Amino acid sequence: MLGYTSVVVWLAPSYQQLGWSASASGSLLAVMAICQAAAALFLPALAHRNGSDRRPWLWLTLGFQFAGFAGFALAPDLAPFLFVAVTGFGLGGCFALSLVVALDHFRDPVPAGALSALMQGGGFLLAACPPLIVSTLHDWTGGFSAGWTWQMACIAVAVILTMRLAPKGYAAAMRGAPKPAWICRL
Repeated sequence: MLGYTSVVVWLAPSYQQLGWSASASGSLLAVMAICQAAAALFLPALAHRNGSDRRPWLWLTLGFQFAGFAGFALAPDLAPFLFVAVTGFGLGGCFALSLVVALDHFRDPVPAGALSALMQGGGFLLAACPPLIVSTLHDWTGGFSAGWTWQMACIAVAVILTMRLAPKGYAAAMRGAPKPAWICRL
C-alpha cells in the first residue's frame, strides 16, 4: 500500500518532469489501475489453488513491485508502460493477498474481520507518509529516482517480513493474542 500512494501521487509528475504531457503521463496511471484490478481479482484465486502458504505469491507480487520501481528509478524512459503494468500487477496482487493472509489466521470470521480491519486501518494511516517522503527526497535531489529507490528499500523489508507469515505458525501466534473487548462481548 505504501508504494501505491507514492505512485498515485508522483508517477505522473515524475514523467512530466521527463517531458511527458499531462495526458500521456496520466495514461500511465490508467494502465497501472487496470493491471492492479486484474491482479487483485486473479492472484488470490491462483494462490488458493496452490495450498495455504501465500508467501511465494506475496514474494512474486513484491518482486513485480521491485522491478517496476527499479525501472522508474534507473531507466524511466526505457519501457514506462511495462514498468507501470508490472508495478500495478504487484501492488494489486499484494493488497488482495495480504487481506487473504489476514483471513487465514482465524477460522472464526469475527476475529478474522477484526484483524483485517486493523491491518487496513493501520495500513492506510501508514500509507499517508510515503508521498511526503518521496516529495522530500525529490526536493533534496531534484528528481524522483531517490524516491523510487526508497520504495525499493521498503519492498526489500517487506520481503523479509513476509517470511514470518508461515501458515504453520498462525494458530500458535493467535492463541496468545489478546482479543479486543468488543470481540469478547459478541
